[in-house]
Amino acid sequence: MAGQYIKTSTRGENARIEYATSCMQGPRDEMQDYYTALLDLDGSDSTSFFGVFDGHGGHRVAWYCSRKFHTELVKVPDYQNNLHAALEQVCFRIDQTLKRSDEWKNPDSPPAPAPAPGNGSFRSRLQTSLCSCFGKNYEGPQIEGSTACVALIRGNQIIVGNVGDSRCVLSRNGQAIDLSTDHKPNEPGERARIEAAGGSVVQRQVLVYVDGRMRAEPGPYRVDGIIAVSRALGDFQFKKNNKLKLICNPDIHTEDITDDIDFLLIASDGIWEVKTSEEVVTYVNERLQKRADLHVICEGLLEWCRDSRDNSTVILVQFKNGNNPTANASCSGDSCPWPQAKTTDLSSSIGAPKVDTKAEIKAAEE
Repeated sequence: MAGQYIKTSTRGENARIEYATSCMQGPRDEMQDYYTALLDLDGSDSTSFFGVFDGHGGHRVAWYCSRKFHTELVKVPDYQNNLHAALEQVCFRIDQTLKRSDEWKNPDSPPAPAPAPGNGSFRSRLQTSLCSCFGKNYEGPQIEGSTACVALIRGNQIIVGNVGDSRCVLSRNGQAIDLSTDHKPNEPGERARIEAAGGSVVQRQVLVYVDGRMRAEPGPYRVDGIIAVSRALGDFQFKKNNKLKLICNPDIHTEDITDDIDFLLIASDGIWEVKTSEEVVTYVNERLQKRADLHVICEGLLEWCRDSRDNSTVILVQFKNGNNPTANASCSGDSCPWPQAKTTDLSSSIGAPKVDTKAEIKAAEE
């Protein structure tokens, strides 16, 4: 229920990496964050996949992306030999599928992620009511979309693709290294594209409570005063007639895996609204030095960032000792030294939706 700050956590490991996830619903109408964690993406034991999908205008597009992004990725012809190209292609593929098919809004597919009595976000309800009034379906989610920040681990590399303002950060020797770029409307390059497409970038005042008192502060920059990201999957209201105020093009970064990597972290903007990458890296490293469990660190990080009053999700990945995989980059099946993945669900409360490991994605039970 909105306002209860419900957390759910999971963890998993194989011979090479260990990970934990945690998500928390803030005081919002519904939980709109989803994640995917797969130690073995394609059954070959060669590729791991982690992704965070932060919805806006409703939860359904983010849910759809968490179910489909990785399954569509492995179908792309370049998947085996060129993950950079495959990530670019799958973002366009997902966007086109959202536009053509109504599968994303099938009410029987996603779990009901603890909505408030209003039955979902205002935009989501508006879109549904408009469809009913006009007697036809939209060609896709017009005012609902999602970010996508994904990291693939294959061989001796981490390949990160990002659309929107979720973020992937690497800690190397205690130093924070951003592996993604936040796509915000006020960034010069993004603003220029938006305005060239006939859009505007608007910042309005918002009311916030500070020390028990309400005051006005500058809010986030928004495209046409509506959406606070400049790239997203879905949101076809902003992608009409080749005037692309929003685009789904991912930024892609490749990083070599070395022995001085402390961890990899992906999180939704509920973390980054109130903490910098450096602050988060310091927080995690201090607790790793005390040998805290990864899922405990994730839950503590969410609690530390609850001032954002946003839904928040974090995935924390740590490489085990002797992580240099170069010699095993081509292994598969029984010849690969990675044993079967082990996954544990640590959730003790209901409400926050989750998607987790195994060869097939599963919906969280209510």
